Amino acid sequence: MPLDEATRQLALSLQRDLRRLVERERARADRGEEVRYDSVSRMATWETRRGDVIGRWYGDILARYVVRDRFLRWAWVGRSSIATTTHAEVVSREGQARAVPQLSMSVVGDLDEAEACTLARLGVLVAHGEGVELRRTDEEITFIGLFDSPRPREGEVVDPSRYSVPPPPVAPRSAPAPLRSSPPARAGSSPPASRRSSPPPAHRSLPPIREVYGPRSPARSTPPQPLDSPRKIREPARSIFLPVATAALAVFAKVVPGYQQALFVLRVEAEPTPGAADRRRLVVQLVAHDAAGILRAVDSPRELDEAAARLVEADQEDGNGPWRKLSARVTPKPDGGATLNVDVI
Repeated sequence: MPLDEATRQLALSLQRDLRRLVERERARADRGEEVRYDSVSRMATWETRRGDVIGRWYGDILARYVVRDRFLRWAWVGRSSIATTTHAEVVSREGQARAVPQLSMSVVGDLDEAEACTLARLGVLVAHGEGVELRRTDEEITFIGLFDSPRPREGEVVDPSRYSVPPPPVAPRSAPAPLRSSPPARAGSSPPASRRSSPPPAHRSLPPIREVYGPRSPARSTPPQPLDSPRKIREPARSIFLPVATAALAVFAKVVPGYQQALFVLRVEAEPTPGAADRRRLVVQLVAHDAAGILRAVDSPRELDEAAARLVEADQEDGNGPWRKLSARVTPKPDGGATLNVDVI
């Protein structure tokens, strides 16, 4: 039973998302990066070749493929009906809802390895996963889905442009300044006005344009591409986008603690000044819903502006097309990190 017509139609409708999953897996392998999976904690850690942590996900075994017998067995088979719902069970439920039997049947037989990988990746997509990690032995292949939550979230929609970002590093606090005693009040003078322990919340307009971007090292930097460049536009690679995302999360956590949702926007505009056709102007905008549900605009610090400029340079060198605007919708997670849904135009 190779992939049937319903599965092929689903793969055709999700071919863009499938291609992204495969490209991300190949890019990690080409860079020598590795995803380490701990079956006890169910944490999948994405590490560089030197062992630096890039990101973390919750890993959930979705299926196993027996090489000799050429069949794929979904991981929900044999689980108790009163057990906690897993992401593998979401695959079965979505298969029934979408009328794709091979996602909901317990065992799918007569599959070659490529078909089994395609079926497992389709399961990850319909279960709203971030990716899939393969564990191979001589006898079988285990497909581990990568998710940003340990359990399925009801009502969540598929978004392939979603980045899961770990919490920003915590800066060490400096020692508190010694308290100064106030001079004694003179007779007949009014008492000094009390000072605020912290500044009042600032509700400001969007920050002005401050950063003008030009290649920092002309010998190394890729020259700006014309608007009619044939290169395709895509979301920046996660390793390129991660420094900007981490810097933005640090700003939101510091300025708007307990924020419910936030928006990061980066626009790349041609410099209107005559004689500056080879320059670009960067506009960084930050907006967040605070804990009280009030929409607030946040000033972009210089560190974030510089990280955004490095993002544009690195993204051009990575071969991406000349996008004009990048927007990221930020949803905080309980561990201090966030999920960012990214879109470029």
